[in-house]
Amino acid sequence: MKILVAYYSNTGNTERVAKAIADALASEELELLLVKDVNPSTLGSYDLVILGSGIYASKVHVSITKMMKAVESFPPKFAFFCTHASDNMYQDGFKAVMRVIKKTDSSIVGEFDCMGENLGMPKEQQLKMLEGLPPEQRKKAEDHQKKLKGRPNEEDLENAKKFARTLI
Repeated sequence: MKILVAYYSNTGNTERVAKAIADALASEELELLLVKDVNPSTLGSYDLVILGSGIYASKVHVSITKMMKAVESFPPKFAFFCTHASDNMYQDGFKAVMRVIKKTDSSIVGEFDCMGENLGMPKEQQLKMLEGLPPEQRKKAEDHQKKLKGRPNEEDLENAKKFARTLI
């Protein structure tokens, strides 16, 4: 099976998951590329394209959406994965990409997500935001940040590998 794993990673979280997925599929004919290095005209030459992104303001990175709009020939199968720092604002991250795919004969064969530590915002900015919250909300936000610490962790990466194996 010819597979492309293409991803955008701002902080390294999504890159770690992409590499875990690639490791799990190492026995296949596989390419692991940053989205910026993907030629959209080649997507139709793959049996499966796995797209990955962090979730930013409830959406995948714009580079993925732009790439998908430039695709001329689509592969038969797509799968998605994302990393996010939210408990509930990530579910529709691939919505714009799905709209493009649903206009084709391609099918979506799987989706995977995992929490990722918010490494993009400086600590000083995080602390300033927390200071402005009422005590109850601040406690909830601090607890959430603790839950994200060190993610994606080894368990998350193992789950990403299991997900990848289900796609074959």
